[in-house]
Amino acid sequence: MKLFWLTFAFGAVSAIIPIFNMEAYISVLFASTQHHSALSLAFVGSLGQNIGKLVWYYLSLGALDIPWLKRRMDTPKRQASFERWRSYVHGRPVMSGLLTFVSAALGFPPFFAMAMVAGTLRMNVVVFFVAGLVGRTLFFWAWLLGVGLIFS
Repeated sequence: MKLFWLTFAFGAVSAIIPIFNMEAYISVLFASTQHHSALSLAFVGSLGQNIGKLVWYYLSLGALDIPWLKRRMDTPKRQASFERWRSYVHGRPVMSGLLTFVSAALGFPPFFAMAMVAGTLRMNVVVFFVAGLVGRTLFFWAWLLGVGLIFS
């Protein structure tokens, strides 16, 4: 049980401070213990990561109020691009959820950046969290299955 709490905490920290590598952590943990399933470790790590991503999501809600960013967004081209993306995710939970899921599961666009973009665009936070949780869980699960093949 203690390892699950540590995995959850490491996931949250790694989501906030990207130099802490979650893949390396769960790989070592999974390879060194035989008591935990890959899916349960993947889920706990994903839960921690997604709670950490919420920190970036909420910090990014007010990003457009930062003076230097406000100046960068002053051009008509950038404003049009921002409005196009905002209209793409607002009122379209399936599309914004799919974009978040792909980001979390495949890493493209990077999930770290996706958390900030989702906050800036004011994407539905429940859709962002659930899609990220499912995508990251599948990503970590696949990762751990690969680790299991190497260390079996």
